[in-house]
Amino acid sequence: MTCKICNSPTITFYDNIMKSNFFHCSSCEFIFKDATSYVSTERELQQYENHNNSFESPGYVQMFQDFMDVTIAPYRHEIKTALEFGSGPGPVLAELLKREGFEVDLYDKYFSPEKVYKNKQYDLITSTEVIEHIDNTLELFSFFKTHLKSGGYLALMTQFHDNTQEGFLKWWYRKDPTHITFYRPHTFKVLAEKFDFTLLNFDHKKTVLLQRK
Repeated sequence: MTCKICNSPTITFYDNIMKSNFFHCSSCEFIFKDATSYVSTERELQQYENHNNSFESPGYVQMFQDFMDVTIAPYRHEIKTALEFGSGPGPVLAELLKREGFEVDLYDKYFSPEKVYKNKQYDLITSTEVIEHIDNTLELFSFFKTHLKSGGYLALMTQFHDNTQEGFLKWWYRKDPTHITFYRPHTFKVLAEKFDFTLLNFDHKKTVLLQRK
C-alpha cells in the first residue's frame, strides 16, 4: 500500500483491538486505516450523535476557546469571514466565532449538509476533530485551498500520534471506530508544500495553523 498523501511505501501493522490493518508512512508520518475496516454511514452517524457537544459542557467550550486563542487570536484583525467545516450536532465553535464578530457559515456532512460554501472564499476555515474522519486527505486540502482567499487561514485540530506503531497501538484516539486517518506536524508540512500553504505554527499535541499563499 502506498501513502495516500505522498505516494511513498508504507509499513502495514495490525491492531488486534480494532481488528484492522493500519498503514504507516515513514516519509510524511501519516497513518491510515484499511478501508475494508471502515464503519457504515449509519454507524458513523450514531457515533457522532452520542457526543456531548454543547455549551452545557464547560470543558468542551473551553477546548474551543483555547483553540481560538492559540490559532486565530493573533490574526484576528485580518479575518472577517469564516467557514466552520464539520460543525457537528452542536456548533459551539461557530457560535464562539460569531461572538468575535466574524461572519460564519456552517457545513457538516450530517448536521448542516447545505453546501453554503459554493462559489465562496473565506478569510478563515476551521475544522476541529474532523479530518481524522475523512478518507481522502488530498481531496480535502484541495477543497480548503479552493475556498480560502489568498492569505486566508486554515485552523485545524486533530490529535497527533507519536510516530511509532507501539505507541499507536496503546493510543486511545485510534479506538474511535470512525477515526481513519492520523497525522503529525510533519504530515502538515508535506501537505503545505503540496498545496502551496505556509505552515505558520503548531503545537505538539493537536493544533495546526496554515495560511494559503
